[in-house]
Amino acid sequence: MSSRDLKDLHVSIRLLAEQFVAEANAALQQQNPALVVRLVCTWRPQSEQNALYAQGRTKPGRKVTWVRHSAHNTDLAETPHGDAEALDVGVFENGNYLQGNTARELAFYLCLGPIGERHGLAWGGRWKTPDYPHFERKKWRTAR
Repeated sequence: MSSRDLKDLHVSIRLLAEQFVAEANAALQQQNPALVVRLVCTWRPQSEQNALYAQGRTKPGRKVTWVRHSAHNTDLAETPHGDAEALDVGVFENGNYLQGNTARELAFYLCLGPIGERHGLAWGGRWKTPDYPHFERKKWRTAR
């Protein structure tokens, strides 16, 4: 089962993520005090990643990921517990998850991207197929 806990992030990204979420909350709450940013995924087991990848391909539903191996489970020798180097956030309004399906909701996620980038995170909103709630350590596949 996936984690939403900061402690499951690799030490290389944990503090960046914590600072990003704090600043993101401050920015959104200036717009609307009912808004809150929460972690919705840090570490994800490979079995869940496999199931997400199958969705829209060999299983029903729309495609929700384009990678078989994600930064949510780096599974590197120095991270024996598969520490995550990525986080997905959600914007919530009065406790209700806003998926970004409307222009209003999407605007909140678009506001978060530059904040994460200021904290040194790569933002999925810049990808060819955007993933607006996703942030990860830059060059996580190669740089240590």
